[in-house]
Amino acid sequence: MPKEQKQSISLTYGKRFDTALSNENLRIGDSSAWKAKIAGTLDPTRTKFNFEVTKGGVIIPINQAVSIPKRIKEIFKRHGITDPNLGLSREDLQRTGVGIRTHANFILQGSHDTMLRLAFGEQQVDFSPGADNSHLKRDENIEKWAKDMYMFVAQKYGEDNIASFVVHLDETTAHAHCTVVPITPDGKLSFRKVFIGESNDKYEFSRQTKQLHDEAAKISMKYGLKRGDDMVLSGAKHKSYLQWMREKMEELKKVISGQNATIDEQKQQLYDINREVKKAETRLKGLKTMLDNLEKHRLDVLADIEVLEGDVATTESEKAELDRKLLRLKEDLEQTEEKIKTRRQQLVTATEQLRELGHKSADVQHAYDDMLRQINRELPTLQKKTFHDMEAIGWELASQEAIERNSQLEAFRNMLTPEQETAFNKLFDGSMVETMATRATEVTAMAATLFLGYLDEATQYAESAGGGGGPGSGWGRKKDEDDLTFGRRCFLLAKNMLSPSGGNGQGQAQKRKTGISR
Repeated sequence: MPKEQKQSISLTYGKRFDTALSNENLRIGDSSAWKAKIAGTLDPTRTKFNFEVTKGGVIIPINQAVSIPKRIKEIFKRHGITDPNLGLSREDLQRTGVGIRTHANFILQGSHDTMLRLAFGEQQVDFSPGADNSHLKRDENIEKWAKDMYMFVAQKYGEDNIASFVVHLDETTAHAHCTVVPITPDGKLSFRKVFIGESNDKYEFSRQTKQLHDEAAKISMKYGLKRGDDMVLSGAKHKSYLQWMREKMEELKKVISGQNATIDEQKQQLYDINREVKKAETRLKGLKTMLDNLEKHRLDVLADIEVLEGDVATTESEKAELDRKLLRLKEDLEQTEEKIKTRRQQLVTATEQLRELGHKSADVQHAYDDMLRQINRELPTLQKKTFHDMEAIGWELASQEAIERNSQLEAFRNMLTPEQETAFNKLFDGSMVETMATRATEVTAMAATLFLGYLDEATQYAESAGGGGGPGSGWGRKKDEDDLTFGRRCFLLAKNMLSPSGGNGQGQAQKRKTGISR
């Protein structure tokens, strides 16, 4: 039975568009990310088929002359907007609560088989590493799909607010990257108003997301694609944040599957290259020393020749001896100059070899770091383990609090009147016991996300789930803080962030208790 073909829309946001990401989207330069893709899922022989959709739905080759950050600035300028994040460093913007969201990034695509058919029709594409697909021709259907999706985004968010709409056909599945600056109808910059809405209803973001997929599905049906699953987390009826994260990590796992052998190979390459670098550095240093000594010797010989040429012989024997000394010195000078010439050539060669080794080492190191980072940080097993750790910590905190509150129950038991029954029933309101009883999965997933350092994702989820606030600029693991202590703080903050009050009432009390700054 054929696999069901679905559309896919991923929506993320950012505070500053990274230059490296711009270069990757526009296929510029030789960044480590680019090289890693060339070595894996990117086919350089199909890069020429990539294109860009511009105003009016016009198809052009990718415009590499203007970066995406510059395009975003041009949109700001048209509306008289000063970049709100101007002057903030990359480190500043990585902290939750610092800077504002200036753009949204869409990845638009569909199931592999359909996107392949749209891109290349019935032509056979060879996906094996190193294959040559330069003979292929781009099918007009991918351009029609791209124009339709471009106009969909343009009508929904304003065509003048689209910074870029780039279509890649050189990766495993054809897809489009679209960057939108969230400008309101009155010319203001506001991600919340454009993508979430004015309402304070905690389910509004969920409805906006569902509507986005519903509207896009009407277009996708023309190309044989059914409505896909929501990629942005919404309400309780949709997939949980942990499930969404696991699915994304599963996709990454497929890409980096089998790369452990490559990691080992790269480690050996780095070891061998670094050993060659050390040898080359030693050789270069020795050549420089030898060259310095030869130059010094040459100057000494020239000085001796100058002295001898100034001497006057009084006898034939003295003149003969003087001529012999001059001849030896000139022969010495000639040999020294020849050695200097040879050493200089060797020095140039050694310098070039060292430079090439340096580039080679940097390339391998970048690829090694990228793969190691993915394997160490993105594999689902790490998230799963952290989730279970957070779950255990949460129930431990809940049980401790239940014991503490039980003593309060005993103290009040003999003092209650019927009129006090309402207050008695609310005793557990806002407690960890209540939280774990009603939102265990959500708060556990949130705590795991904070523990792993995904602060922006945690804040985005809290907002979509009706909570508010986020960790302050100083949030993070403290010096000499063990996993258990830090995990407890993550759990308490997760509970607070998911609270509809966004830090009021119980949340404020919890904030004072944990020392969390918003």
